[in-house]
Amino acid sequence: MQQSHRKQPEWRVLLIGGSAGVGKTRVAQAIARRLDLSVLLVDDIRMSIQQVTTPAEQPGIHYFLAHPTIWQKPPEALCDGFIAVGTALARPLAVNIAHHVFVESAGPVIIEGDGILPALAARRDFSNMHFTPAPVTNEVRAVFLVEPDEEVVIQNMRQRGRGFGQLSLKEQETFARASWLYGQWLRRQADRYELPIVEARPHETLVERVLQAIGE
Repeated sequence: MQQSHRKQPEWRVLLIGGSAGVGKTRVAQAIARRLDLSVLLVDDIRMSIQQVTTPAEQPGIHYFLAHPTIWQKPPEALCDGFIAVGTALARPLAVNIAHHVFVESAGPVIIEGDGILPALAARRDFSNMHFTPAPVTNEVRAVFLVEPDEEVVIQNMRQRGRGFGQLSLKEQETFARASWLYGQWLRRQADRYELPIVEARPHETLVERVLQAIGE
């Protein structure tokens, strides 16, 4: 079998965050192909936890499932819900990050999803986990994708599908507005923690701009 001669990244974990509809999955997959790495979806972790917990046990994780009329809530409340989901995911994601940093056989990985909060991406102390012998230094890189134009967000979400088309026009607008608000909150938080921020457009250069932002 021919061995791969691709240069391995200097980091062990790359976090790609941002609200829905900004191109996180597309970028993560493109970088994964280029570097011959795996992609871990935050949505997979969230859905797994939902299957083994109840809304009473994990209200943040179940926020968007526990309310049958969720998309009729104000966009600001839904934005708070996105933050609640990310807050609830912080510990399980920290376990995954630390595992890939400190367990050599785990290998480098790209983790992408709108549940990645800047506070988690900036974290360097995982000492409360049994396999973390030292603080994280340069092994974790993070970048947050943002879309400044709210109209572009709703266009992207309509093109993406994933059940979005099953919502009423009003619910679609509410969802997109909440997602845009969440994206602006992520941008402010990423700036607070001095994490790289990359605008989603132009799409043609997004992968290269993300790689440049993380020093690749």
